[in-house]
Amino acid sequence: MKEWFEKWFSSEYYLKLYRHREEKDTRTFVNLIQRNIDSSTKATLLDVCCGSGRHSIEFAKRGYDVTGIDYSPFMINKAKLALRSNKEVGLKIKFLIMDMRNFNFESSFDIIVNIFSSFGYFTNDEENFSLFSNVNASLKKNGYFIFDFLNRYYVIKYLVPLTKTVIDGKIILQKRRIENNFVFKDIYICQGNRTQDCLRRKPDFMERIKLYGFTEIRSEFKKNNFEIIETFGDYLGNKYNELNSKRLIIFAKKI
Repeated sequence: MKEWFEKWFSSEYYLKLYRHREEKDTRTFVNLIQRNIDSSTKATLLDVCCGSGRHSIEFAKRGYDVTGIDYSPFMINKAKLALRSNKEVGLKIKFLIMDMRNFNFESSFDIIVNIFSSFGYFTNDEENFSLFSNVNASLKKNGYFIFDFLNRYYVIKYLVPLTKTVIDGKIILQKRRIENNFVFKDIYICQGNRTQDCLRRKPDFMERIKLYGFTEIRSEFKKNNFEIIETFGDYLGNKYNELNSKRLIIFAKKI
């Protein structure tokens, strides 16, 4: 059977549901990265779990030599289509199908990014934290690792149990719960307005992310020879606050 991420990340509804993450947000985060690292815009950059390529293409527009990897052939195809439809010429970028649990580019990159909570998908901690050892193996000495994850404490405090969105005339229900230190999201795609009837059946898709806190992640960074140089709580550059920040964004260097 396919894993939940193979199903959900191969759905058009995933892209439509998160399309609120428009180009403005992408540029804002890339601006934050450029303001806080000392690196040439001609540097090599690896985008791990690049999805449909939104950030990869923005980095390439700034002059970076970009490689985007993702486990989903559907997403990689969308990224390639987005690149072909882009009007700017001469962008240095390629997209590859690759598993975040198993890659090694042998110290090839100046910068590696893992963006938009593309982490914690697996039930096994070893599988989840294999990302950090793979990044270490693929990053040059003194290279930068930018890690963008949700803030566990904010999620627990402000979890919204149910949200309703209308897409293409269909109702998308997202039902959330926290269980065994995971945040689960059941996704229902419904015809008509009978919400309760929709919720009685099996969800069409689901998401699951392990809720790691800053202390656990910081320990793994140290174990994998990363020095944390900055932490932010959002894409605008506000400092990370454990209780109130929506996100946990870590800038680190390989030592």
